[in-house]
Amino acid sequence: MSERAKSALTFLASLVVIMGAWEYVSRSGGVNPIVVPAPSSIAEAIWFVITNLFSNLAYWQDTWITLYEIVFGFLLGSGTAIFVGSLVAEFATARRIVIPYTIALNSTPKIAIAPLFVIWFGFGAMPKILIAAVICFFPVFVNTVTGLQSTEEEELELMASIRASRWQTFLRLKLPRSAPFVFASLRTAMAFAAIGAVIGEFAGAQDGLGFQIEFAAARLETARLFAFLFVVSLLAYLLYSLIAYTERKVIFWSATTRMQRLQ
Repeated sequence: MSERAKSALTFLASLVVIMGAWEYVSRSGGVNPIVVPAPSSIAEAIWFVITNLFSNLAYWQDTWITLYEIVFGFLLGSGTAIFVGSLVAEFATARRIVIPYTIALNSTPKIAIAPLFVIWFGFGAMPKILIAAVICFFPVFVNTVTGLQSTEEEELELMASIRASRWQTFLRLKLPRSAPFVFASLRTAMAFAAIGAVIGEFAGAQDGLGFQIEFAAARLETARLFAFLFVVSLLAYLLYSLIAYTERKVIFWSATTRMQRLQ
């Protein structure tokens, strides 16, 4: 049996045990079903939401809006992080200017700046996109700088010996060398972008999955709350898988990608 099959069986066995214990405790009256509903109730709510995504226009619009915010927040934050990280790695002046601001931005609780973005940009998609971008910026920025600075001195000397320009060295040596670092951070950033979009919807929204979660919580419909959490997690997982697939295709030569294929 392969390692992947063993991992899948172990996960399924642990899931059955956990769900069975959870169902028993919920059904036996050990906990209030409003606080922690039974897995069967959550499954019914998930099935209701999933089956109504396309028939119920409101659910479909909420899912599409959150997906839009996640994707564009990810693209904006990651693209900016790669660009700024490249400047910081290549130019000392940029490093001295940018680093203090990035540290200050990363130290600021994102939930605290969400209402500020809502005040500045209104209740539309823009503040959610910006919050998602801010949250996923830092990990991509750090990994971009780390990857670009991981080039060995001997490699730089080789490029200098063939009279490669600074731009050629960046494109032909540093950028490919940093690709595994960048893709590793992009997978993390995609999950962060989903968190940022939902946080933005909590701060002020009239639609989106975050709005549905808040609405279900206000009505104490805990099972439906779990169902919308499941939809958000499913979106994040699918987008994460897309990044991982792209990573395997783009940097097929990296050791990390080869190990993923062997698992």
